[in-house]
Amino acid sequence: MHANVKLKKSALWASAAFLTTLPTPGIASTPRQQPNILCIVCEDIGPYLGCYGDTVAVTPNLDRFATQARRYTRMFSSVGVSAPSRASLITGLYPTSFGANNMRTSSASPDNDARVKPYEAVPVAGVKCYTEFLRAAGYYCTNNSKTDYQFNAPITAWDQSSGKAHWKNRPEGMPFFAIFNIAVTHESQIWKRAKEPLVVNPDDITPPPYHPNNKISRRDWAVVYGNIAAMDRMVQKYIDEVREAGLLDNTIIIWYSDHGGPMPRQKRALRDSGTLAPFMIRFPDGRFAGTVDNDLRAFVDIPATILSLAGIKPPEYMHGKAFLGKYKEAARDYIYGARDRFDAKTDCQTAVRDRRFRLLHNYMPEQSEFLDINYHRNIPTLRNMMELYNEGKLEKLPSLWFTKPRPTEEFYDIEQDPHEMNNVIDDPRYAKDVARLRKKLAEMDAAYNPFAGKPESALREHLWPGGEQPRVADPVFTRAKRKLTIECPTPGASIAYQINGEGLARGHWKLYTGPLTIKNGDKVTAVCTRIGYKPTGEIAYNY
Repeated sequence: MHANVKLKKSALWASAAFLTTLPTPGIASTPRQQPNILCIVCEDIGPYLGCYGDTVAVTPNLDRFATQARRYTRMFSSVGVSAPSRASLITGLYPTSFGANNMRTSSASPDNDARVKPYEAVPVAGVKCYTEFLRAAGYYCTNNSKTDYQFNAPITAWDQSSGKAHWKNRPEGMPFFAIFNIAVTHESQIWKRAKEPLVVNPDDITPPPYHPNNKISRRDWAVVYGNIAAMDRMVQKYIDEVREAGLLDNTIIIWYSDHGGPMPRQKRALRDSGTLAPFMIRFPDGRFAGTVDNDLRAFVDIPATILSLAGIKPPEYMHGKAFLGKYKEAARDYIYGARDRFDAKTDCQTAVRDRRFRLLHNYMPEQSEFLDINYHRNIPTLRNMMELYNEGKLEKLPSLWFTKPRPTEEFYDIEQDPHEMNNVIDDPRYAKDVARLRKKLAEMDAAYNPFAGKPESALREHLWPGGEQPRVADPVFTRAKRKLTIECPTPGASIAYQINGEGLARGHWKLYTGPLTIKNGDKVTAVCTRIGYKPTGEIAYNY
């Protein structure tokens, strides 16, 4: 095992201690000294920005932001689709490790090949949405508004999570952690915004070699660039809000996409086209302004890094490694990824990448990498590619996506072949690197993906034995003079509470972190919750 790779036991199968209140591995001494943190998240784009060297992109605001920020060139999701990626982004775990890798778990399609009913991903006891650690440290945490975590977001995850959630709603003096999600670059907007005025000339675009270079493809790419330009304007609006509030000098701003690109052989792919995401971070003191980080980074690293920037030690169960802040660790040497079901179609693959090479293992080599997903067919380029392929008119390189059977293993020299078109698995010049990555992939599969290549129905049964969602036990209230302790018998549960029907404001639920000081006549209401479990109802205690 490589010295710089931290292979922790799968968060789905490892044991965990009995935890009834929030574990706080390490908290900065004074919340008021902590920086605000703003995350602006877009969807479904690779590094298609001027600051990343794209000469077609119209992104003046993000290009300017890059001069004030550190830009990351090797940030990877573990799969090229949103829900599994967001499961990583909220937990710091690989989605395969706790049943979160199938797209989607909570709304499995009725025509799903496996005929699997909906379920929720279930990590081991003690795993939290990382925002709970921020809340425990004094942060006001808001999400506006996408969750899509492969489980219902616990009531304890956010102070506010809705289309109206905003850091401006926090009590005076509280530091904030806020996420704003921008959907205009989502795959669906390729057809939904197809009639919007174009900001680039389609004839100025050269599609990647896995797409046909024709009017249909270039037009779709022009729409993609138009959507990116619209997103660029929205990003500036969120930055301006911070500036106008006089908080720019105490706010860390992070911008990124939730995975790689939206087009065919990008979204849902394990290749760079689907998993390489742009990521930038701006510090209020000008630190790292205009610099570039070329180290390997993974989405599982982002929660640990945000906690580290807030002065909070990341919990040991996280698979990620902080790459900034007080608890910064050495850069990783390998990126792990896997893909499974997408809507009604399944293709099981796992992959490992280092700085130069990627090894892919196909568990279903009898079928093509292309999956005929109804939702995907809305993209004109895809319909055109299918038509050309069926007529025998699609060029050789785009046709590779449709080819079946596939080899069990694929190996790519990304330095020489950035679009991963030439499988060199049998080239003797790469034999040592193939053997090295093959060994590493076996290690990472064992550590993070215990159900690799196995039926989703077996995974669901493991998560929800007998087909029933596990339920959190009701809270137990213990009174000692004017102190009230709330505990939950369910290992790893979190507790939200209100006193006299209020938290920080009407309708708000506070996060329980320790005994409460209350007075005669107070009514304390609690809800116990745990990721993937059915939460309790509102249970009241009258003091």
